[in-house]
Amino acid sequence: MLSVSFNAYAQYPEDALRLAETGYGVSARSIAMGNAMTGLAQGFDAAFFNPAGLAQSRESEVTLGLNFLGYSDNATYLGTNTSSSITQTDLTNLGIVYPFPTTRGSFVISFGYGRGIDFNSTLSFKGFNTNSSIVPSLYDPDTTLDIPYMLYLEDAAGNPLITKNVQQNGTEERTGGINKWFASMGLDVAPDFSIGITLNLLSGSYEYTRRFTESDPQGIYNYNPLYFSSFTLNNEDHQDISGWNAEVGLMYRVRDVEGNTMARIGATITFPSFYTVTDNFNDKGTAYYTTPPSPLTYTLPTGNNSYDVTTPIKFGIGASGGTSQLTVAADMEYTDYSQLEFSNSTLPSDFISNLNSQIRQEFRGALTLRGGVEYALVDPRYSLFVPCLRVGGGYIESPYSGDTYNQAQKFMSGGVGLKIQNTVSFDMAYQYGWWNTSSYEYSYYTSGNQLITQRTSNEKVTNSNIVITFKYDF
Repeated sequence: MLSVSFNAYAQYPEDALRLAETGYGVSARSIAMGNAMTGLAQGFDAAFFNPAGLAQSRESEVTLGLNFLGYSDNATYLGTNTSSSITQTDLTNLGIVYPFPTTRGSFVISFGYGRGIDFNSTLSFKGFNTNSSIVPSLYDPDTTLDIPYMLYLEDAAGNPLITKNVQQNGTEERTGGINKWFASMGLDVAPDFSIGITLNLLSGSYEYTRRFTESDPQGIYNYNPLYFSSFTLNNEDHQDISGWNAEVGLMYRVRDVEGNTMARIGATITFPSFYTVTDNFNDKGTAYYTTPPSPLTYTLPTGNNSYDVTTPIKFGIGASGGTSQLTVAADMEYTDYSQLEFSNSTLPSDFISNLNSQIRQEFRGALTLRGGVEYALVDPRYSLFVPCLRVGGGYIESPYSGDTYNQAQKFMSGGVGLKIQNTVSFDMAYQYGWWNTSSYEYSYYTSGNQLITQRTSNEKVTNSNIVITFKYDF
């Protein structure tokens, strides 16, 4: 019945988790420093990491950035290793920062666009399965929704004719992302103490395609009356996503006796995001036989669902300090993913209740740790040509209960920057990430009526980003 429900409605806890994940960053400087910006960010970066940092801006700023993403997956399935990769180029940020003239303190606003979350990923797998077939998992008591029955892979009593000893091959691809259109404000409310707020309008899309093929290389099912050769299942899912959220931030600056900033301490609260998702999906099966008529194809009626997702609140704290040439920054963020929630759905209420219960059982609170160092090769107080070197790293704990260090996302980064005449800045960063994961393919019952989930046994994922940012101060 679990398989029947998933086939009919195509919603999973991961549809909510996807909307709560952490993005890769928006500027080359932030990415090169491991996105450790909660206690450091100023200018355009502050609108994304800590809007209170906007109050430090003394000049207007326009910024533009590009991101070149590379994603690779090395999967082991039934003892066979398969690699796949995908690339993507995006506009990662575009915006303006404007400080208003004030007689005391500071008041700064910012508007613009930033890439919030990238969904791009890929997976390929293959192997000979001696234990199960995907065919039994597709059974539906409504024969018009039962692809195997309509393709003669199942008898009139619902018994599958293909059960095991099949060669399985599959490919999966996910694309899309979440875009942020924001308005942000930062102001000083006391000497060296600022507050800020960012309002985000969120929009985007998610595309999922899967092609799963089973064949009979040993000729086990190539006999009268079946004469089976192979079966292909194509799944497609398109989601249109819209929503909003808000973030507030605080920042305190510590100065030395000469009035120079020695350190900054920041804190943020990112309030829940409220998303509305419109989901359109369809499934098509094709069976090939060694005797006519072949092939046979059956497409299910297009499914249409809509629902709301509320993501958890996030808490962040960070600090930075150093000298005029050396800056060190670190921060920490906490998110309780078990608070993800589906609501206002066109799906049956008991199905949504079960999804929310599954979220509470499978997900947990998770920490994100970030750190970074920036070193100016010349003292910016005495030079109009300032090259910089940057390094950083990050650790994003897995939201799944029971996952270990291997499933956590680890990142290392580095980059260079160049500021000319205190007006033009050019920055470049490279970020490399790695972690382990696995993917759900289907479920089946053993002869002892035990439910088994068929997954890739291990996926080793690597992710790389090259980000280029141009900024002009005026």
